[in-house]
Amino acid sequence: MYDHARKLFDEMPKLNCSRSVFSFNALLESCIKSERYDEIGKLFRELPEKLSIVLNLMSYNLAMKALCKAGSVDSAVHLMDEIEKHGIKPNTVTCNTLLTALYESGRLTEAENLWIMMEKKTIDHDLSSYNIRLGGLLKANEVSNAIQLFEEIVNKGFKPSKFTYNALIKTYVDEGNLEQANMWYEKMEQMIACPML
Repeated sequence: MYDHARKLFDEMPKLNCSRSVFSFNALLESCIKSERYDEIGKLFRELPEKLSIVLNLMSYNLAMKALCKAGSVDSAVHLMDEIEKHGIKPNTVTCNTLLTALYESGRLTEAENLWIMMEKKTIDHDLSSYNIRLGGLLKANEVSNAIQLFEEIVNKGFKPSKFTYNALIKTYVDEGNLEQANMWYEKMEQMIACPML
């Protein structure tokens, strides 16, 4: 997929099509879908300057996604700083991508700091943000904090999803606490008509 996308991108001038940030972003997306993360850094660093393409937030979000999928969390953290240096405000997608990588790699303190930064910079937390954080807290065995976060989800007016409940149910099942697992399952049944475990 990537090879075909790159070939077309390179041939665009011959086809009287200008290469823009949109075609560049499509090329980045093809790298991600083809799991050619090694190509992203090279493309991201070389092509925009060479072709006078001004990167947009989507460009940075795609690069962030690729870095996180490649396990280059430090580079993703650095990219977050770079985004802001270029005068672009990260959005919920940017932050959720980095939150996921930080929690999955066990970097709880950095993830929590990013959560706080989102609040300070008025970047909205959506249900996905809350689910990512809930999963991260549970992975770090911060069950009481996860329960408090669940209450916050409800208090903020979000309807917890199957993922929200399943994360809690799985934690209690893994601990062998079937009573609590069953309680959360029953809560889920009350909130969601058709639970899918």
